[in-house]
Amino acid sequence: MRLSLRRRLQAGAAALTVTGGLLGGLATAPAASADTLPSFDFSACPALPSGADPAYAQCNVAVTTGGTMQLGSIKETISSPITLTYTTGFDPVTLEEYTIFGSFKASRFQVQPGLFGDPFVTAIYAQPQYAGGLNTDGGTLNLNLKVNVQNPLLGGKCYIGSNANPIALHLTPGTTSPPPPNTPISGTPPEVVGTNPTVLKTTVVDNAFAVPKADGCGLDLGVENWAVNLYAGLPSAAGHNTAIFNQYVAYKTYTELP
Repeated sequence: MRLSLRRRLQAGAAALTVTGGLLGGLATAPAASADTLPSFDFSACPALPSGADPAYAQCNVAVTTGGTMQLGSIKETISSPITLTYTTGFDPVTLEEYTIFGSFKASRFQVQPGLFGDPFVTAIYAQPQYAGGLNTDGGTLNLNLKVNVQNPLLGGKCYIGSNANPIALHLTPGTTSPPPPNTPISGTPPEVVGTNPTVLKTTVVDNAFAVPKADGCGLDLGVENWAVNLYAGLPSAAGHNTAIFNQYVAYKTYTELP
């Protein structure tokens, strides 16, 4: 029985890592790939719930190595890795599924160059941060983000989105159904490109989400909120924003972790 469920867990890895479906969904067969794979760090895998069987849980490390993020009038190519670590599993008796957040790491990127090449005082940077709500319900990877807008004049609490009012992404390898003016876009289904650990390559997308206005900008009091919102075109309604994440996802069952 355990072997059968373990095989089912592995066979459903593509769905677990990018859409959360524990009972179906197969990655395509291993391909001869010339991809240069990123490194995968499993040290941030979260602890399992009390009583959970480690044979029926896996830690996933999803590294986004490329793609684009368009938030309002800000459009950036992803050039530095974004790493999400999380656990998916199920109770072998009740078949109840669960998702547990581990960590989210993203470097800041420049959204406006500084005057005369200044990278410090007049340049503006943005850094995506986790804002809660991770789950794999509904066949998508649901991930809430907020963006810390960084510049000495804006203070340390300038954010687009918040834990209470996040940028709510519903990332899918399938096809989106956004409101206009955006039109449907499609991701790519997972394919196995590495083993030991198993590594999947996929593209997940969402272009049906809204982006809230900035808050806390300028002396940490919001006196410059208007300037950030004007520059970034915020708030930005659904149908005007896009996330395309080109990912490599590695996973190990908890029995395979140190």
